[in-house]
Order: sequence, then structure tokens, then C-alpha cells
Amino acid sequence: MGLRAGVVAAVVAACAAWPALGQDAAPVTDTLKQAGETAEQTINKFAEVVKGDPWRYGHFIAAGVAIIVALAADLARPGSLQRAGVRKLGEHASLTWFLCGVLVLGAQLVGSGFAGYLPVSWRGTDPASLQYQAVMQGASYAAALVTAFVLVRILHSSSKGAGLGFTARGFAWGLLGFFLAWPIVMSASIGFVALHEKIEGAKIASELGHPTLKLLTDNQASPYAWMLGLCAIVAAPLVEEIIYRGFVQSSVHRLTNSPWIAIGVASLLFAGVHAIPGKNAAGEWVFSIPWYSAATVGVLGLCCGIAYERTKEIGVPIAMHIMFNLTNVVLALVVTA
Repeated sequence: MGLRAGVVAAVVAACAAWPALGQDAAPVTDTLKQAGETAEQTINKFAEVVKGDPWRYGHFIAAGVAIIVALAADLARPGSLQRAGVRKLGEHASLTWFLCGVLVLGAQLVGSGFAGYLPVSWRGTDPASLQYQAVMQGASYAAALVTAFVLVRILHSSSKGAGLGFTARGFAWGLLGFFLAWPIVMSASIGFVALHEKIEGAKIASELGHPTLKLLTDNQASPYAWMLGLCAIVAAPLVEEIIYRGFVQSSVHRLTNSPWIAIGVASLLFAGVHAIPGKNAAGEWVFSIPWYSAATVGVLGLCCGIAYERTKEIGVPIAMHIMFNLTNVVLALVVTA
């Protein structure tokens, strides 16, 4: 009976105090209402901004989500690569890995030189023509691919843990890696372009940052343009990922015993090589791609490098790179249609 009487007394006291409690709670209720209205206005303004430029802000939002997923899944946190287990590079010295990359690059030059001995009817006579460029690039990549696959087979046989094997699982993981990396790379690209425009005080002349994209979109009826496109979509990712991830990154990893340093150095070289200047049709020295495009390539290299170290399969960055180039080609064709 004592417990029941106590509960009844507490209920009666609460009922008696309710009016006063309601009066004291009124300011809190008003504050919460104002906060809710402010939050709603902020959300509406944000929605209007996103609707004004869905491509830009959609990528920013998607990039934030991708980064959160990568952190939550322990894909790119401090120590994540060590926790997943580092690649086993066998007994090969750092110089051996590096020289393999140099050999593949040299094979590209040899392939281009060999193409110069092909019949004129095959390659044409004008170095600025699509036919000439397509034949030269085709021969260059063919020589590089043969050399790369021979070296990969030799090193893979003696360094099973280096991640140089090709598996269907690796390409499947590469597709997932592409979907995580795409918004991050494109957000970086948008930021680099905005910085360039801020510095120069003018809009960029073309959204097509790579000359191959412009050649393809301007000459869609030419089979040579499509040959160049095929080189860019398939051959270039195969050769470049084997060189910069498979060989250069492994070389720096072996030298420094740090996968993160290896990823950074390989990505910087990857970006720098894309920006190496050359002579145009008029004989003028120009950068092959603008700096903001090269910087974007560097971010792609970082994503591919992390994916390679995390999965230990060279097929992962290759698939990511192929999908990235393919998507850019498709978008370029759609935009210019």
C-alpha cells in the first residue's frame, strides 16, 4: 500500500505542476521551431544550388559518400594497407622492378620506330593525319603490350605475392573500385579547372582535356579516329597500369618499404608523363594536356594505386582505368552530339 500511495502522490504532483512546466517549456519549443525552420530553409537553398549545377554538386555529394564508404570499409585509412597485408615483392631488387618499367617504355619507342618502316600506303605521309597517328600509336602499344606481358609473366612466376596475376575477380573488383573512384576523380577535376579559371580569369576553351577526345569527337566517321579511341580505352590502361602500378610502384615500395610513398611517387610520375611537352603540327612545343588535366590523372593514379595495394591484383587498377577512359569517351561523344 505504501508504494501505491507514493505513485499516486507523484502523479498528482506532476499534474499540479504541468501548467507551470508548460509555461517554462514554451521558450524551448519556440527555439526548436525556429531551428527547424532555419534547417528547412538551408536545405531548400542547398537543393536550389544543386539543381542549378547538378553535374558539379552531384559529384561533390557522391565523392563525400565514396570517401565515407572508403573510410568505413578501412580501404584508405592510416594503417589500412598494413592491416590488409602488404604485397610480397619476392627477391627482386628495387632496380629490377624499375628497369622493367623502363623496358616497356622503351618498347613503345621501338614500336613507333618500326612503324616508320611500314609502307607509306599503310601509314600515310602526313604526321598530322589521323591515319599516321593511329598506325604509330597502334604499333607503339603493340610492342609495349608484348614486352609488358612477357615481363609480367616472368616476375609473376617468381613473385606470386606481388599481385601481377590476372583474374576475373580482379576485374570485378576493378568495376567496384571505378564506381568509388569516379566521383572523387571528377570532383578533383572540377576543382582543378575552377582553380585554373580563377588564376587565368577566363573560362577554359574546351571541356575536352585530352587531345584524343577532341580527335575522336571531331572525326567520328573516321576508322582511324576509332583506332585511336580503342588505343586510349584499352591499350593505354593496360600498358600504363603495368608500368606505373605494377613496376614503378613496386620499385618504390621495395626501396622505401612504404606502400603509401610508393603510391604517391608512382602517381606523380604518372601525372607528369602525361604532361610532357611535345611539338604540335606547327612545330611549336606545347604540353600534351593542360596542367589541370594532368593533376586529374594524378588523382586517378592515387585511386588506382590504393586499389592495387589493397587488393594485390593488377587487374583491379587496369579495370578502373579502362572504365574511366571509356566513360570519358562516351561522355565526350554525348556532349558533342
